[in-house]
Amino acid sequence: MGKHSAQGISYWEARRRRKDLRNRAKGKPPRRRGPYSWVWYVSFLMVGILAGAALGYYAKPLAKLGAEVYLSFKERQWQPKGTEKKEVAKSLAQLSSNPDESVNTLILGSDAGSNKGEGGWCRSDVMMLVCLQERDKRAVVLSIPRDTKVELPGHGTNKINAAHSYGGPSGAIDAAKALTGVDVHHFISMNFEGFKKIINAIGGVPIHLTTAINDPHAGYLPAGDLMLDGEQALVIVRSRKLPGGDIDRIKSQQAFIKALMHKAETMKDVWKAKQLVDIIASTCQMDYTAGQLTNLAEELRGFSIENVQFVTLPGDAKNIGGVSYYVANMPMLAQVATEIKQNTFLTPELTAKLASPESRRVEELYGPDADVVTVLSGTKGVAWMVPTVAQELRMMGHEKVFEGAAKQVHQKTTVIYRKEAKERCDAILKSVPELAGADVVQNDQVAGQYNSPVVVVLGSNFATPNLVSIYGRVMKPAVDFTNMGKRVKSFS
Repeated sequence: MGKHSAQGISYWEARRRRKDLRNRAKGKPPRRRGPYSWVWYVSFLMVGILAGAALGYYAKPLAKLGAEVYLSFKERQWQPKGTEKKEVAKSLAQLSSNPDESVNTLILGSDAGSNKGEGGWCRSDVMMLVCLQERDKRAVVLSIPRDTKVELPGHGTNKINAAHSYGGPSGAIDAAKALTGVDVHHFISMNFEGFKKIINAIGGVPIHLTTAINDPHAGYLPAGDLMLDGEQALVIVRSRKLPGGDIDRIKSQQAFIKALMHKAETMKDVWKAKQLVDIIASTCQMDYTAGQLTNLAEELRGFSIENVQFVTLPGDAKNIGGVSYYVANMPMLAQVATEIKQNTFLTPELTAKLASPESRRVEELYGPDADVVTVLSGTKGVAWMVPTVAQELRMMGHEKVFEGAAKQVHQKTTVIYRKEAKERCDAILKSVPELAGADVVQNDQVAGQYNSPVVVVLGSNFATPNLVSIYGRVMKPAVDFTNMGKRVKSFS
């Protein structure tokens, strides 16, 4: 290299001249290069990058590298900025190295732009928690109705879609975690304009509508087989003028997502992939890095839509103080959260429960002094004890005793109560000897989440006798002389 530099030419120029001399010796004319021959190299590189963006999921090293390079150019556009970036980082949970645990992404559909002149953060119109188990290629998609009743710190009782308007993505992430008890590792937020552009870019989505949609706010769609463009797809996911209101709206969203996934399975167009990346970068916000996106694409090779379970947050619509809310069935939601965290899969038994009227058990919002007790399993190993303890409490005279699984793991038995239910909690501790030594915690928020003044969480250290022994202990006071004439629960 030094010798060529001394002559004022580069190594590559010297190499080219030697090749020309060899060609002359063979009687071939020298090869001439125009001043813009480098354009071919750049063009070739760009084609490679675009191909990588489209075909990164094939996991070929060069394609993956090309996708990462192109995505890295766009990454700064979609990443949160400034203070919000720090707030999002604090709200998101750290990923576990355990391959059995899911990677959970909160998908937010923002209604930004739907109200003219509106600025700042707006309410989230769509909220879905996508829990993906990459090793076994299965997923649970939990849809959260926008009217779900929650307590927002500093803002009191609210609908969950207000969390985004108060705190942006980090506020929505915190609200979803507090409601479901499931960690959130990533988030993606998209506005209506971006959604429409993406659907148009992929050439539309085929879907069949059994009944027409005629919503003055969302739009009109006829029944039958349709190829939805962006505007029409927005009607599907936004329309609320349906017999079941928000729940039917979520069913429409889930059906559309399935159709979209089927369409995506057939897409391998390089230029469309580049176009999609550009749209996503300009209309979406997310915390994913370029490397994480290409790694995710690689891990999802062979992923089948048949392995995706779509679930709606269990609960029912209620009018509270003149405001329409969707009130979650917290014990059943706790079961959903437990199975997501343990298996990223809902058992057929739980799926059947979610489809039954039992999932909508929110007929009454129980006050802090109501005689209601909820018994939960703190670990998977004690789940079989929950019915025994619940039955014991019923024999003690508690009419409303609900069963379920705790959102968080409890290794030690814990009794949680609301402030006004202190006496009731003490009475339960006194009447159930197995609870001796349990941790007793006053926490109005946790007890309120389970719609129960007293919550008993059975830990791995819990032990209970069989029901025969419990019957004997409960029946004993009935034959005591001092209890003659008092009403005792029948065991027949």
